[in-house]
Amino acid sequence: MLTRIEIDGFKSFDHFGLDLPPFLVVLGQNASGKSNLFDAIQLLSRLATAPRVKEAFNDQRGDLLEQFRRRGDGTFLGAMTLAVELTLEPSVVDSFGEHADIRHTRVRYELQIVLMQDDEYVSPMVVHEAAYPIGRDQDRTPDSAGANYDDLTSPLLETVLGDAERTFVLHRQGEKARFIRADLALSTVLSTITSVVDFPYLFAIRREFESWRFLQLDPVALRMPSRIGLSDEQLAPSGANLAAVLRRIERATRDDFGSGLDEIAVDLVQVIQGFSGVEVKENKAAGQWEIELTTGDEGKVSARVASDGTLRVLALLAALYDPEHHGLLCFEEPENGIFPQRLRKLMHVLKALTAEPEPGEPLTQVILTSHSPLMLAVLEPADIVVMDWVSRVSPGGPSSRVSRVRVLADQAGSGLEPVSRFEQWELLAITKDEARRLLEG
Repeated sequence: MLTRIEIDGFKSFDHFGLDLPPFLVVLGQNASGKSNLFDAIQLLSRLATAPRVKEAFNDQRGDLLEQFRRRGDGTFLGAMTLAVELTLEPSVVDSFGEHADIRHTRVRYELQIVLMQDDEYVSPMVVHEAAYPIGRDQDRTPDSAGANYDDLTSPLLETVLGDAERTFVLHRQGEKARFIRADLALSTVLSTITSVVDFPYLFAIRREFESWRFLQLDPVALRMPSRIGLSDEQLAPSGANLAAVLRRIERATRDDFGSGLDEIAVDLVQVIQGFSGVEVKENKAAGQWEIELTTGDEGKVSARVASDGTLRVLALLAALYDPEHHGLLCFEEPENGIFPQRLRKLMHVLKALTAEPEPGEPLTQVILTSHSPLMLAVLEPADIVVMDWVSRVSPGGPSSRVSRVRVLADQAGSGLEPVSRFEQWELLAITKDEARRLLEG
């Protein structure tokens, strides 16, 4: 689980920091930086696995330079720093079946990237990478779900500057450290850790980054059946392969009392009225799995004729109920396609799915971005942060626009600047009382 992120020099962020609970809605107008926040999280995920740093940037929105913060005079900064605090799963298994217990689950990971330029090319290079255990007395979120503390105090990974060169030092408990030259680091150390055998904590950090999911659902992809027999039964970011995922969830969770598909149907009915069930049917002639929704008036109907909003909610629930995939899920504009009076139910369902799990159960986290001012009325203040932008003057240079995040005025103790009640109306063009009237009308 991602409990804190710090961003400096990436897109619209300058010395930005945000603590992240299991469930959070980032509310703000267009161009406030909400999508940039997801871009930063996704970049970290890609940097953990990409064979080259530049390849991680290539898959992002914008070209390489456009992902570094722009100054007021139009030039780009040549460096960015990303840092996160994490709660790791208490055990981890690699692709070779090797297992390791993670007794100290609270860690911090830091990464700094600079642009190096020669006569022809600009290349991003890692100049600092580090990972440290977070002690109980240092932890800003000591009550985080799944937090376990051992006697681990030594760095897991650090960058050491010598007289002539920079070195990455990978520490092993009870064994000699491993040293890697870092003067020309074109990839992250984390991307080289592919097994739990030598560096279980570093592998667990990488596995955490790999588990983060980002949905950008496409109604066309959601309506498509799934081919039977495909080895890849994962939900694509577009929502493609939804039928196969629902079928796998049903098969993997079936017991004497039903399956996870039944639980998905119960939650779907809470949000989308008129439906009473979800089934996945085998079309042998076409060789594909197809979704059927049961309605109260029309009987069973194909997903091909379901509304965009219905399919978006169904895909979101499938992603959260999937027993093979837990951890962080990022999703933009959950209100799209949802009748305003059902938005409260949707938020209630999503928040319930991130509740503290039973001991031994994996963690689930949901971060949403939204334009909807109705979120002010359907959520508690602690579930919301507001993002906007301000002009910031750089020392010795022109001002530039940077993103900031604030809490609502009636949320105390967060350490962030509050949004006053007057600003809530000005910024979001609606008051809580007006929102409640819309929701209850």
